[in-house]
Amino acid sequence: MSVTAGDQAATALDEAAIGRWRDRIRQTTFANYHFEMGIALLMGGDAQAAHGALQRAMEIQPDLAILYPLLAWTEERLGQAEAARQRQADLQARAPALWLDGCANLSARLLKDGKAEGVAWARRFVELAPATDIRVSALAGLAAHVEGRIPDALAAWAHAMTVASDIPAGSADDLASALADISNTLFAQWQDDQARRTELALAAARVAGRLVPTRPDLRFQIIRCLVRLVRPQEAVPEIEGYVALVGAGAADDKNLLLQWGMRDLAAGDLAAAEEHFSRCAQVDTGWALPESHRALVALRRGDTAQAATLAQAGCTREPRNYFANQCRGLVEFEAGALAEAVASLKQASAQAPNQPLAKLLLAMVLDGAGQGAEAVAAYREADAEGGALMHRQLALYPPAYQDRVAKLAQKAG
Repeated sequence: MSVTAGDQAATALDEAAIGRWRDRIRQTTFANYHFEMGIALLMGGDAQAAHGALQRAMEIQPDLAILYPLLAWTEERLGQAEAARQRQADLQARAPALWLDGCANLSARLLKDGKAEGVAWARRFVELAPATDIRVSALAGLAAHVEGRIPDALAAWAHAMTVASDIPAGSADDLASALADISNTLFAQWQDDQARRTELALAAARVAGRLVPTRPDLRFQIIRCLVRLVRPQEAVPEIEGYVALVGAGAADDKNLLLQWGMRDLAAGDLAAAEEHFSRCAQVDTGWALPESHRALVALRRGDTAQAATLAQAGCTREPRNYFANQCRGLVEFEAGALAEAVASLKQASAQAPNQPLAKLLLAMVLDGAGQGAEAVAAYREADAEGGALMHRQLALYPPAYQDRVAKLAQKAG
């Protein structure tokens, strides 16, 4: 295909536009932009271009700690080992804490993204930092997590909780953010061993909260991990700490109110659960979960009529919400409408195939409806996916459910 004069003119125009954009990029005074560009170029294999971007970031913000190890790393990639060594030596002589902060931040950034290079930078940090620096254990846990050494990660993060966090304010922000991201990712993943993932998420969030105790989101992450793990007593001081951080805003925090109510349900405090779920339902009038949880409270009180009203309210708010349909099915089950209960629980399980507890409740309802073979099959599938954590989560439901499930487990062998 021949290239026309018009094509050539368009190409020239494109190149001119790219050139102008490059000039504007070089002129921007946002150091983080140049830093992000530099690390992207470095990870993409263009060390020379990365060096230029990082140098520009350094000109704009010379106290951005992460730039120093990044520039040294770039120089190593360019074959300038002596320049990299001298850069480190000069900074360590002038501002040793800045080099340490930079190594910790770079390692955290790389490990958060699952990059193996982060392990090497964690080692560099550990070689220079005092053992009393909480970041030593925090980074060791991150490195172990990236390498799949889960017991080592848990042990390192447990040790971090015993170390005094006496590093300067701001020195741990990047590391705390990396831990928070890891924790949120682990919490959101439902496959494999959910209990272990949630334990990891909890450990990471606790260390992050110790590094930066003023971040409410870190405290909230701890709360929801503890609620999922059905550890209601441990959640109480965390909720109190969150309320202290947020202040008056906690009264209308729908996410807190929902978790608080779930904590109350697990602890058997039905009055407190009703109060928190009711307030949550008032804050967000389109959300199914608070009304559906209120239906569970009513079921546990033996008020099937009230439970039916609340369960229907949840389904009206969000007809496609699996939990709303699940709660409706449980109310139908308690009312003796077994065919309807089976249909609702099957719908809920189909809507949330990654929720083993929904399958377990379906198995229980199938068994109650006299469909023993299907109940046993559903139980075995749920048990294989949910394990012990799923059975602990039955604490939020009417106590009789645990007896029914135990009998079904005997049938399943």
